[in-house]
Amino acid sequence: MKEITVALAGQPNVGKTALFNLIVGQSVEVANWPGVTVERREGFREHGGYRIRFVDLPGTYGLTATSVDQVIARNFIISGEADVTLVLVDSTIPERTMYLLLEVLELTSKVVVAFTKSDASHSAGVHINYDLLEKKVGAPIVPVSIKTPDSVRSLLDKIIEVHERGPSSQLIKVDYGELEPFIRSIEEVVRGSGLAADFPTRWLAVKLIEGDRDLESRLLKRGEIDILEKARSIRREAEEILKLTMPEAMAMKRFNAVIEVIKGALIIKGLPTKGGERLVALLYKPWIGPLLSMLLVSVLFTVVFTINTGFPLNMVLKSIGLSDLAGFTEDYSLSHVVSRCFDYLSQVVSSSISDSVLKSLIVDGIINGVGIVMAFLPLIATISVVLAVLEDSGLLPVIATSMHPFLRKIGFSGHMVFPIAISFGCNVPGVVAARASPNFGERVRAWLTIAFIPCQARLVVVLAFATALRSLNGLMLMAAAYAAALSVFIAVNKSLVIMYKRRKLYEEPELLLEIPPIHGPIPRVVWWIAWNQVKHFLFKAATVIFLASLASWIMLHYTPSLAYTDDYSLSVGMSIASIASPLLTPLGFNEDLAKFIGFALIVGFFAKEAVLSTIAIVTGEEAPAKALSVLGVSDAQLVFLTIFTTLYVPCIATLVTIYSESKSLKITISSIVLMMVIAYAISVLAYAVVSALVHP
Repeated sequence: MKEITVALAGQPNVGKTALFNLIVGQSVEVANWPGVTVERREGFREHGGYRIRFVDLPGTYGLTATSVDQVIARNFIISGEADVTLVLVDSTIPERTMYLLLEVLELTSKVVVAFTKSDASHSAGVHINYDLLEKKVGAPIVPVSIKTPDSVRSLLDKIIEVHERGPSSQLIKVDYGELEPFIRSIEEVVRGSGLAADFPTRWLAVKLIEGDRDLESRLLKRGEIDILEKARSIRREAEEILKLTMPEAMAMKRFNAVIEVIKGALIIKGLPTKGGERLVALLYKPWIGPLLSMLLVSVLFTVVFTINTGFPLNMVLKSIGLSDLAGFTEDYSLSHVVSRCFDYLSQVVSSSISDSVLKSLIVDGIINGVGIVMAFLPLIATISVVLAVLEDSGLLPVIATSMHPFLRKIGFSGHMVFPIAISFGCNVPGVVAARASPNFGERVRAWLTIAFIPCQARLVVVLAFATALRSLNGLMLMAAAYAAALSVFIAVNKSLVIMYKRRKLYEEPELLLEIPPIHGPIPRVVWWIAWNQVKHFLFKAATVIFLASLASWIMLHYTPSLAYTDDYSLSVGMSIASIASPLLTPLGFNEDLAKFIGFALIVGFFAKEAVLSTIAIVTGEEAPAKALSVLGVSDAQLVFLTIFTTLYVPCIATLVTIYSESKSLKITISSIVLMMVIAYAISVLAYAVVSALVHP
C-alpha cells in the first residue's frame, strides 16, 4: 500500500493533540526525537488506498525557532520529509493562529489547512467564509471538530488530493512593504548558493533577512561565507534605515498580512437576544416544540414554493373559488417567469432558423436544456437563502434538535428535517440538503429513499390522473398516492436500518450540532452560505442536468438506425418503450396503448410533467382527462398510473444530484432499481385491488 507522510503542525492550544488522536485512534507510536528528550508521536490511518503516516510536531508559533520544541517542529517542516504539511488554525481565533500558516505557505504549496473547533466558532460569534479564505491562501481548507468525526474523512480526502496533485511553483507571496527591496537584493545573492536547490529563493531571502541561525549555519558549513556576509550586510542596512530589528519588522508585516488575508472572510458578531432565548425555550418543550417546529418549517417552505412555483397557494385559492388569483400566482412565480423567458427565446430562435436538425438541436436540446437548469435555479437559491438565515440565526440546530426524537423512530436524525420538508416541493434541493448529516450511513439512506417523497411535479400528474376518473373519487386517489409514498419512505428506511444492523454496519445517527445563541442573521454570512449551495448546484448538478437534457433530445429525435426523425413513435425512446410494454400488458393495456403509456413513463424520467405532455402529443388532446379517455384508460389503470408515477424515479435532475452528492454510480443505480421495483409492485397491487372492487 502506498504511504503518505503528513506533518501535523500548529501553534500551541489549537487542538492539535485532540485532532491527532481522533484521526489515528489507537495506532500511535511513541519515541523521542533524536538527540533530545522531547516526545515524538506518530500514528497511521488507512484511507483511499493510502497508508497515511501522521507525525505530531511540537507546537510552534512560526518557523523562527527559539526553543528545542520549536526547533524540532521547524526542522521537520523544512526538511522535506513530509509529503504534505497539515497546518491547524483555531477557528475561534483565526486572526491569532494563522501566522504559522503564512510562513509554511511561503515555503511549500503542499499544504492542507484544518480549521479546528469549528463547532464552537458560531457560539463565539465568529463567522468564516472558508471558500473565500481558501482562494486567498491558495490551499484547501477543511473545518473540523472532534465532535463531528465525519469531518476527518473530508480532511483525509484533501490530503490525498494535495499529495497526488504534486508541488506547485505558485507560493503565497507576503507583501513586506518597504522591506521588499532588501529581500530582492538578498534573493539575487542567494541564487548562487547551494541552498537555492533545496529551498525557494524568496523564502531563503526572507529567513536570512530575519537572521535565521539555522540557515546561516548551513551557509557556513558549505563554505559560502561571502553569501552570508552579503546577506548580513543587507540586513544591517535595513535595520539602520527602519530603526527596527528585522525579526520585529518581519513579524509586524506578517501579522498585517494575516489581517489582510482574513479581511472580508471573517465576521465577529452576534450575541444572544432575549426574544431568541424565549423562542428556544418553547422549541425545546416536549410536545409544543415539535409542533411549533413543524409549523415554522411548513410556513417557510410554503412561502418559498409559492414564490417559486405558485404551489401550494394556487391550490388553496382554487379550492375557495379564486381561480383567477390562483392563475396569477402561477403565472408570475419565479420558475414560471424563467420558463416563459426561455419559451420566448425559443420562439425567437425558432423563427430565425429554417427547419433543420440544427434548429431542433438548438431549440429543443440546448435552449430547453439550459431552461430546465435555470428553472430550478430560483428554487435552489431561495431555499438556500432560507436555510442560510436559519443556520446563521441559530434556529436551524434548535429545530433539528426539537424534531430529532420523532425522526429517530424511522432511523433518521434531526439533520433530516429540512431535506424531507424541501423534498415535498422538489427532490433536487432535498438531496443536496442531506449533506447536512455528518453520518455517512444516514446520507446514503437519504440518497436512496428521499426521492420517494412526492414533489410538486408529481402532484401535477396525480391531479391530472385524478380528474380523469369516472367511477372513483379523485380526492381519495390523491390521498392514497401520498399515503403510499410516505409509507414506502418510512418502510424502506426502517428496512435498510434492520439490514444494516444484521450486517453490523449500522451506526445510530446522532444529532451532532453546535447550538449557538439565537441572534439576528448577518446578511454577509447569509450570502456566503447561500452562494456556496447555489454554486454547488450550478457547477456540478446543473452541468449534468444539461447534458442529460441533450441525451433526452437524442433519444426522442433519432431512430435505432441513427436517422433523424420528428415522429416520436419511431425514436429510440419508443423502441425502449416497446421493451417495457410487456410489463403493462398484464394490466389490461393493449399492445399499442402499452407502448404509448410506456413511452410517456420513460419520458417522465426527464421531467414528470412530460408524462402529460407526451400523452397529449400522442392523442392530440390537450386536456389530460380527455386524452386519457381517448386512449381508453380504465379507472383501475388510472390508479396504477397514479401510484406508479408517484413512486418511480422523479426526474433525471434528481438522479444527477444523487450521483453528484454520492459520487457513487452504485448508489445511483441502486436508487433507480429500488424505486422502480417498489413502484411497480405496489402499483400492480393497487390495480388488482381496485379491479376486484370495481368488477367483483
